Amino acid sequence: METLDLKTALRTTLTQKQELVRDYQSFADRIGDQEVAKMFKHFAEAEALHSTQIKDKLDDLAQ
Repeated sequence: METLDLKTALRTTLTQKQELVRDYQSFADRIGDQEVAKMFKHFAEAEALHSTQIKDKLDDLAQ
């Protein structure tokens, strides 16, 4: 089994998480159901937290 490069994995995941933040925020803004919009906003916040954690780890590795 091939070993995955740590920084590559983190960068790829960061990009995916950032895209999810944008998607969830967009869904929340455009959906008519307030309960579902609130759920999407919560998802966006969670993904933003994940993005921050991944970026912090990448910053640590760059030092």
